[in-house]
Amino acid sequence: MEQKIKCVFCGGKTELHFENVELLDGKMTLKNEPYYKCTSCKKEYVSSEQMRETEQKLNSFYIKRPVIATGRSLAITLPPDIAEFYSIKKGTKIQLIPESRTTLKIKLI
Repeated sequence: MEQKIKCVFCGGKTELHFENVELLDGKMTLKNEPYYKCTSCKKEYVSSEQMRETEQKLNSFYIKRPVIATGRSLAITLPPDIAEFYSIKKGTKIQLIPESRTTLKIKLI
């Protein structure tokens, strides 16, 4: 990653800074995310390379859960913190949306 670049707004000198970025009301934190701050105009921004790297981190976030059998049906359990974050309780209605042979989207209704 480039260390010294000129400000895209004013052409001034920038400094590379790092900051923790909290997402989903603090349930997920990206640590030490880089950004540039201009020493002249004080604007802060990220480069396209930095944005791509952050996007890759976000796209790699997932939770693996086994499919279990309950009687003659199959079920997937949710971790308690995910259920709490989305306010899912016993009896909450969901919609299963097939998107492809390998992707099934879950929507709260």
